[in-house]
Amino acid sequence: MKRFYLAAAIVGGITPYAVYFGYLAYAPGASGALSLAWGSPIAAATLADFTISCIVFWPFLYAESKRLGIRYWWALIPANLIIGLSFALPAFLYVREAKLSQQQ
Repeated sequence: MKRFYLAAAIVGGITPYAVYFGYLAYAPGASGALSLAWGSPIAAATLADFTISCIVFWPFLYAESKRLGIRYWWALIPANLIIGLSFALPAFLYVREAKLSQQQ
């Protein structure tokens, strides 16, 4: 599973920026990005789902990191805010799997 989580973190780190830069190539400037994010009910529901998922991830990240003794867990919160949950969650699961294998 460690390799899968690592691959997912890499794909999850690249994909959001590929989509965003594709948007910028189509419509230069990010001024309309926020209005597009909340512009339709489907986009708003997706953004709300993402926001709730991030808010649920942070306490899980903290609790699991403390339980397993994972250092530098807090670095995944800025990564979550800057890159996205598509990177931060698989990256954490990768680190968690590594720590669990180390403890066995």
